[in-house]
Amino acid sequence: MWFILFISIFAIAECSNVYNESISKISVNLSQAAYCVSTSWTCATCNNTNILEKVIQTHGERVLLGYNMDIDAIFVAFRGSSNIRNWIDDIQFRKIYPYNDQNIAVEKGFYKAYQNVKPDIFDTLDMITQKYSTKKLLLTGHSLGAALATLMAFDVIEMHDSLLYTYGSPRVGNDHFVQSFNSSFPIYRVTHYYDIVPHLPQEILGFLHTPQEIWYNEENNQYTICNDNFEREDDLCSDSCSPLHCTSTSDHLNYLGIPMGSTDGVC
Repeated sequence: MWFILFISIFAIAECSNVYNESISKISVNLSQAAYCVSTSWTCATCNNTNILEKVIQTHGERVLLGYNMDIDAIFVAFRGSSNIRNWIDDIQFRKIYPYNDQNIAVEKGFYKAYQNVKPDIFDTLDMITQKYSTKKLLLTGHSLGAALATLMAFDVIEMHDSLLYTYGSPRVGNDHFVQSFNSSFPIYRVTHYYDIVPHLPQEILGFLHTPQEIWYNEENNQYTICNDNFEREDDLCSDSCSPLHCTSTSDHLNYLGIPMGSTDGVC
């Protein structure tokens, strides 16, 4: 039975058009584990099908790297802000153009945080990839961690057979950044009901979300596969709460029934 389940998960992971709830559960558990784990693999969402290889902690950021047996993939899980509510209150948005293509803009604070951990991530990634003889890569994160996972996805578009599952992600870059993902590996941007963070930074400031949005209802028991693309967001999914109701921090702190964060989350 376990073997059949493994084959099913693996087969769906290979299909670029399918949101997989099993992989999403693996990913959200890893995203929450990143808030909890600083040394040993011990936490409420630390599933034993994951093998932790390294914890990177620097400049206030934390990243977990390891191997997931269910999908035969290296995972990179980025922690969100250690104080999510303060981060939401204090966040400031400025674009920078750090790439060779000067049309591509990303949010400065997200980019700086990612650059702080990027060298250690890629050094470790080379080692783990060789150890487990796989080029499959699962990138994930919640909140700020989702933004950093998205920036890493941009860096590995041509390098790995990758999946990106994020939870409560803010907008990371402009339309040219989003369009750079077109025809690349699967992206699933999971949102929860009236979560405030997916509406930041505002579109009016020139930011745009990456597709594919997967919008969960308030109870976290049903989802909509949204009609967004690389040029526009779906106004009938999480954007449907605009302009007055996209204000929930409690929705931001609960994804797929998992309480998220360092202080509000389950560790």
